Amino acid sequence: MANGERFAITRKNAIVAAGLGLFIVIASRRERILSYLKRLRDPLGHRRIEIVQTVDDCHRIVGELKKDCHSFKVLGFDCEWVTVGGTRRPAALLQLSSEKGLCALFRLCCMKQIPKSLRELLEDDEVLKVGVDPHGDAKKLCHDYGVGVASTFDLRFLAAMTGRKPAGLANLSKSVLNVELDKHWRLVCSDWEATELSPKQLNYAANDALVAVEIFKKLTKELLPKHFWQLYKIDFETIRSRLDPFLEASFKEGYFNPSTKFNANKVRKLAQNSQKRTESDVKKMQLRKYTTSSRSKVLYDNCLLEAPDGELLCTIDKRKAQWYVERNLGSEVNSDPFTVRLNFEPAGRAEGDVGKYYQTPKENQCVVCGHRDAYIRKNVVPREYRKHFPVVMKTHTSHDVLLLCHACHQISNISDLKIRHKLSTMCDAPFTQDDCSIKFKEIPELKKVKSAARALLNHGDKIHEARRKELTNILLDYYKNESEINVELLQSASEMNTKENNENYCHHGEKVVQMFQEKLGGLIELEKIWRVHFLNTMKPRFLPLHWDVNHNANRLEIRANEGRVEEADLKIAGLLTDGSRKVDNTGNHENKSRIT
Repeated sequence: MANGERFAITRKNAIVAAGLGLFIVIASRRERILSYLKRLRDPLGHRRIEIVQTVDDCHRIVGELKKDCHSFKVLGFDCEWVTVGGTRRPAALLQLSSEKGLCALFRLCCMKQIPKSLRELLEDDEVLKVGVDPHGDAKKLCHDYGVGVASTFDLRFLAAMTGRKPAGLANLSKSVLNVELDKHWRLVCSDWEATELSPKQLNYAANDALVAVEIFKKLTKELLPKHFWQLYKIDFETIRSRLDPFLEASFKEGYFNPSTKFNANKVRKLAQNSQKRTESDVKKMQLRKYTTSSRSKVLYDNCLLEAPDGELLCTIDKRKAQWYVERNLGSEVNSDPFTVRLNFEPAGRAEGDVGKYYQTPKENQCVVCGHRDAYIRKNVVPREYRKHFPVVMKTHTSHDVLLLCHACHQISNISDLKIRHKLSTMCDAPFTQDDCSIKFKEIPELKKVKSAARALLNHGDKIHEARRKELTNILLDYYKNESEINVELLQSASEMNTKENNENYCHHGEKVVQMFQEKLGGLIELEKIWRVHFLNTMKPRFLPLHWDVNHNANRLEIRANEGRVEEADLKIAGLLTDGSRKVDNTGNHENKSRIT
């Protein structure tokens, strides 16, 4: 047989084999392929709406959402709320939608709180919560219900990465999916706290969340094109690595300047380079999106402060060391390290492990992961509690101020919300947006009068006659003794105070501190709760030497032995009960927390 004939037969057999193989692949995956093609025709055809109004329903539906997230860890995410008299009320509805089409509508206004199962899902950083401005919705949930929402992702970043215009959800839905969303203002601003939501409200809310997931899927396929037999597959890990720099980033704050144009090239460049990034590089990128003030220069100068006899007292920053020299309170005795020796006897010396902590130089690095490039101060015991402590427990102590990198700082802040929530329950001290947590209440009638006066005063000549008459009537209804409106009255009304003291107001931090110092074992117990929580959740590997859960208790015990602390302060701290000390001279304390 000639070589040409052999080649022709071989080629024919190869084509037949390839065709047979393709047929087998298509046949074995027929249902998936048909489902994918059907989804292309009708992206919302698989939608299933579940309304959640009770804790039991919440646990059941969250279980389904978690199951749907096993293979595709993405949820569409959105919130709805009501505005009354210009004031936003707490989020009334939370929408979460899975790739499988489950649209869960959680009626938070009915449940009054976020159940544990839902809280855990929102705080799960493995599951992306996608939408348009999910960062803003997450901030509202944090403010209203004290829950952190981890791994939010704004779809406008993905639009820019694929060469599209980063528009709103309705425009993205139309351009990406060819699906039109009903965004009529009457529907958007409807009563989301109504006893029963209308079919239009349910469709609107569910579609917003589901469309977000579908847009995410469609654009990620454009970002990572595949062969046609792999079209229904999504390499989630690869996608996640590409999107990491944009997680929990505010689109407007980080990459959009209203006075100029959107910087699409910047986003594309970050996304393209993300494949080449190491873990350290990704953390550096995250610094750009983080809104908390950070420091790139060192926090710890590790200058030395000595007693008159040369005994080391503590390490301090250079500015403080120079302060002693400039005021003739001490003199420089060494330049490297910069060392100042006091000219007077200090109130106390370094004693025990407490003293060793302040004598030991501190590293300028994240105490959790060791990152050294940039960091933020972390108050292990948050300032909203510490500021209500007695002076002896909050001055001249830096034990609970640690350095964290941006990523660890954000994780720590989210985990802190769990403790705040538990403390609010323990101490009956709400910290969400309810009647007790607002110090001043807006008076709707006065706000309406003030707004009318400002409108007439600043834009009176531009307002339509009918509207101007309406605003004038609002003012005359309030100022019943006046027959006409003049500039003086408008000026007075535009500057009026529209708020009043809330008789039910209770500051969360103040109430918690009060409860611990009176009934829950003293403030050292509250400190211990926060320190143990930090150790358990963050598992820091680079804590300063001699950092101790019982630091302040040991410190106060030393001061008490030296006669430098009042009995009243020991009682508030929880170290003095019925005239006897709870802490011995060796500083033996149990390393346990009331909250675990």
